[in-house]
Amino acid sequence: MKNNEIEWKLENEWLKNVLEEARKQYDENRDTKEKIRRDAIDIQKELWEDVGSVSIVNGLEQIADFMGFVSIMKMQKRSHELTRRLQEKYERILSSPYFGRIDFLEDGEEKSEKYYIGLSNLINADYNFLIYDWRAPISSMFYDYEIGKANYQCPEGIIEGKLTLKRQYKINNGRIEYMFDSNLKIDDEILQDILSKSTDSKMKAIVTTIQREQNRAIRNEEYKNLIVQGPAGSGKTSVALHRIAYLLYKYRDKITPQNIVVFSPNEIFNDYISNVLPQLGEDNMYQTTFKEYMHKVLGNELMKEDYCEMMEYILSSRKGPNYQKRISNIKYKSSLEFIDVLKQYVAHVENMDRDFKDIVFRDRLIVSAEELRELFFKDYDYIQLSVKKKLQKVKERILFLIEPYRNQRIEEVTEELWNSGEYLDKVEVFQKSLAIVNEEMKGIYHEINKMTKFDIVDIYKNLFESPQFLHRSPNTKFCEKDITEIRSYTLENLRNRRLNYEDQPALLYLKGALEGIPKTSDIKYVIIDEAQDYTPLQYEIFYQLFNHANMTILGDLNQSINPFMNLGDYCNICSIFPQNNTCIINLTKSYRSTMEITNFSRKLLNKEITDGCVERNGDKPILQGFPGEEAINERILEDIKTYKAKGYKSIGIITRTIKEGKKVYNFLKDKIHIKAIMKDDDEYVSDTLVIPVYLAKGLEFDAAIIYNAGNENYYCEEERLLLYTACTRALHVLCIYYSGEITPLLKDRY
Repeated sequence: MKNNEIEWKLENEWLKNVLEEARKQYDENRDTKEKIRRDAIDIQKELWEDVGSVSIVNGLEQIADFMGFVSIMKMQKRSHELTRRLQEKYERILSSPYFGRIDFLEDGEEKSEKYYIGLSNLINADYNFLIYDWRAPISSMFYDYEIGKANYQCPEGIIEGKLTLKRQYKINNGRIEYMFDSNLKIDDEILQDILSKSTDSKMKAIVTTIQREQNRAIRNEEYKNLIVQGPAGSGKTSVALHRIAYLLYKYRDKITPQNIVVFSPNEIFNDYISNVLPQLGEDNMYQTTFKEYMHKVLGNELMKEDYCEMMEYILSSRKGPNYQKRISNIKYKSSLEFIDVLKQYVAHVENMDRDFKDIVFRDRLIVSAEELRELFFKDYDYIQLSVKKKLQKVKERILFLIEPYRNQRIEEVTEELWNSGEYLDKVEVFQKSLAIVNEEMKGIYHEINKMTKFDIVDIYKNLFESPQFLHRSPNTKFCEKDITEIRSYTLENLRNRRLNYEDQPALLYLKGALEGIPKTSDIKYVIIDEAQDYTPLQYEIFYQLFNHANMTILGDLNQSINPFMNLGDYCNICSIFPQNNTCIINLTKSYRSTMEITNFSRKLLNKEITDGCVERNGDKPILQGFPGEEAINERILEDIKTYKAKGYKSIGIITRTIKEGKKVYNFLKDKIHIKAIMKDDDEYVSDTLVIPVYLAKGLEFDAAIIYNAGNENYYCEEERLLLYTACTRALHVLCIYYSGEITPLLKDRY
């Protein structure tokens, strides 16, 4: 529907009023900020002149005066931070105050009310809302309904009525570039306009184009645990970040960004998404990776393989002597069966008979073995301590009971030495007595340490030294030969102080179950992205750590980049978290790629896909063979120049491995501006870059070039999803180059 001149005039007048009010509040806030700055300078001068250098010799009164000044300065700092945030809010409003409008006729009323929707609320001096925050209850109708019957949930209950108008705007620098009324979904003109542009260096907020199914996930509070499944490009990560912004808005008096943690696949992705919440006017939450948390907790006692090293091994070492043994090891330790083994083993360690012994010193019984068992299995078990803490308490109790006997013995020896007449210095006599008693008690202390020793690596090692623990499952998929090889392979690594990646979650689980977990009660919301790449055991650990918190888990089972170590199915999560408080929401539409790229990529999955996609047309993907990798390199060099000339900002050369990536990068680096990401903690840049596919998940590029999809690279069924993930990184252009024969994964489908 085309707006007439009267409508344009009215809208421009409204925009003018909004901008005038925003400018007025901006100026008032600027004056307040300046006053706070001047007051802060005056307070610091007054502190120096009236209080001076603080010292205890000047008395408590001076310290009290000093603390008073400190309190005032803290208040000023908080006020300054508030004015800074308000300044940023008004700057956003002055540039683009709102993006939508709905007219809502509430049941029982005679006239529709207008509601303009933007990134932030704007309220005038008469307490009238000029703009509603996109997270406000009434704003949900903009995303959920077309013209006609509508409702929204507010604290008073459900408000029924109907939308009589739904309008969208594009406003830049305080000027309406275009607007239109819509009875269609928001994926029409504005969405097409946004998606057709080149990608930026960081992920952007999507408040102007949030879809109904995305809005449902963002605002869902019916379930404690929310699993969001969606195809590549369906906006899962954006949903997660906008969900955080929504929760911070709705519960601003109860939660802060410090109460939220996001587990991302790697540091590259953390950097990529770091701008979204600030764009929405919120501070960033705590971002980490499972690897970072795991390595921090496990410490540096052993040499630990990281995820990239494991992926390189899986993709590069097929012809190695121990490859199949290692793959069996990964599969077994990622299986549900191994979780059962670990749980049974934890129960065994908790209940196994402890080799407690009577503690006797100089023929006197200090504490009996039976008393120690009573302490460990009853007294300390009653207060629900972990095994490690119970052993520590037992040790502390023994040392407490033995201390009087030790002191008495020191007195006896001191008296004997002094009476011998060989010493003139009492200090020397005491030190000598101490040394003698310590030597006498060395055996006892050794026995105490031995009885109460707790070494999590030794406990893990014992699991594989004792065959009965690994042969219990009647439904095992692993034969006795497999288990025997896994045992010997694991023990060899542990003896050499090496910890493969697949062993680390197991060790972390045992550490949490038998030592106790670090305090996480401050965390109220947990976001887990790329859910498909975590194993069921890792979800057991998430539950172990955060069972008190709300969780949002986002993933796509079709993008499991590790064929041997992944989630498998969402039912594996539902079996861990309470089923009556866990919900799965399916996003069913992809917004990233052109239709041609989306359809091409989905054929790779070798199954029927019913998910939709935005009807945005582009060039067909290029599938081309070359005589060798040198010819591929030359073609990529030409492509980079071509796509840069077309205005594409990000070009990704996606390789299968780091080793392959380094070869491509070394060829290109002296010929053209290019960067490389070869580690999971490298900084993300929107540029021409070389990146292995398993580090590219979650990222997107204007043009994606898949390097050498020949049958020597992607030749087995296990790599189907890896190649699919690579192809779905492309927004506008997808090139797949190969040398020799094309991979059979593509040959049969195109």
